Amino acid sequence: MKFRQVEAFRYIMLRGTTAAAAAEMHVSQPAVSRLLSDLEYSLGFSLFDRRKGRLHPTQEAAEFFRSVEESFLGMEKLDSVASKIRTRTPSELKIASTSAIASTLLPLALQEHKKYFPDERVTIHTDAMSELVMKLQTNSVDLAIGLELPQLIGIEREFIGNARFVFAARSDHPLAKKAVITAQDLIGESVLTVVDNSPAYWSELGGALSSVKSQLKQSIMIDTSHTGYAMIAAGMAVGVLEPFAARVWEGKNVVIRPFEPAIYYPYGLAYPTNARQHKSLFSFTQSIQKVAQAMHEFKNDYIAMEK
Repeated sequence: MKFRQVEAFRYIMLRGTTAAAAAEMHVSQPAVSRLLSDLEYSLGFSLFDRRKGRLHPTQEAAEFFRSVEESFLGMEKLDSVASKIRTRTPSELKIASTSAIASTLLPLALQEHKKYFPDERVTIHTDAMSELVMKLQTNSVDLAIGLELPQLIGIEREFIGNARFVFAARSDHPLAKKAVITAQDLIGESVLTVVDNSPAYWSELGGALSSVKSQLKQSIMIDTSHTGYAMIAAGMAVGVLEPFAARVWEGKNVVIRPFEPAIYYPYGLAYPTNARQHKSLFSFTQSIQKVAQAMHEFKNDYIAMEK
């Protein structure tokens, strides 16, 4: 029993004649008749009584047709689902981001994005870099934003820009009086330490402090820069941190200064390869790039915060 044989039987049942079935299948009437005969032979019973040139379904045909129709309706449903997948625009955008980007770049990008997709639902997950990678690889999110990810199979990456890390201290700290901070200036200071499940991300930061590491006090460990800035505002420590979250801490007794040697980290966005055709997602990546181009953090244009 072959698919075309069953298809011919179905169209005869639905349209009533082999001629109508042939028109639906775009074949000749004799071809439909042959398909029907071959099907009856493979089934081992007759599907139609042939009387005066017309086909009359047998009881067996009616019973068999019910199962055939269930199968074809299932196939049509699958075709419909496939069509929706090919053309869909996600009704919900799931984003994973580091906390600093989630509180600075992301709101600006979403504000731009909502001009074009005002009714779209957005879910935001705030995660460390290691969790961003995991959620991308498991298709738990549509997009991840943060430090530039390594090359991953099935993941597309877009570079956003390089951001220079900054020194941050409480406004009344002695080092706040200096225009530029060096690693040597940190000797004897309580300096924040970043912890993450993927320490490789912080190798450049660790390397910049390696020459004075043994002379630093590193008793406070943080996993988000916002926590770091909070510790700094409370006078608990100083730190070398990403510059984005500094926006949020403006006017909260925190100052930032350029740090030498300069530490640059690349930032980017990433999404599953099969999501590239989604109009909403593509639009959102453009919004991110547009907003990032205007941000001083990617221009290394530092703003001293001394309020």
